[in-house]
Amino acid sequence: MAGITAVVAIVIAVALATASRAIGLRLAWLALAVLAAIAWRFAPAALLFVPPAALNIAFAMFFGATLAPGREPRIATFARLERGELRPAIAQYTRRLTWVWTSFFFASAAIGLLLAAFASLETWSAFVNVGSYVAVAALFVGEYVYRRFRFPNDPHVSFAAGVRLVMRHRNSQR
Repeated sequence: MAGITAVVAIVIAVALATASRAIGLRLAWLALAVLAAIAWRFAPAALLFVPPAALNIAFAMFFGATLAPGREPRIATFARLERGELRPAIAQYTRRLTWVWTSFFFASAAIGLLLAAFASLETWSAFVNVGSYVAVAALFVGEYVYRRFRFPNDPHVSFAAGVRLVMRHRNSQR
């Protein structure tokens, strides 16, 4: 299993390095490929812990990359699909919420890696296979409830309707 994980990690990292425009990003992906190859050779069991952390980091970057000056925060993009033009209060809320999701995913990656380093395999597995998904669901539900109280006069689509809006938008962009 570790061999397959390493090969996949190396192939993906090299592909992303090739596709990346920024030299810093290319170097980071190439460094990841080299680290995966070294781990495959000297500590193949450690590769078991990589996919959950990498997925959380990728989600954090998906949200966090939109927080740069001049960019529309990811949650604002989703909200605009639902509401059209955003009032300033909603725009500010969506920027903060994008920070929350970015921080959440980085924290989840860090917790998973710390558990991998210092806890039992069972504890790590319980977190990455159950606990982290429960935490995502709790954040979704908690944010939805908070938003209904914070903006009681605004329309609020269901989670399923929101997913449909995003998917329709995504499919129209192809």
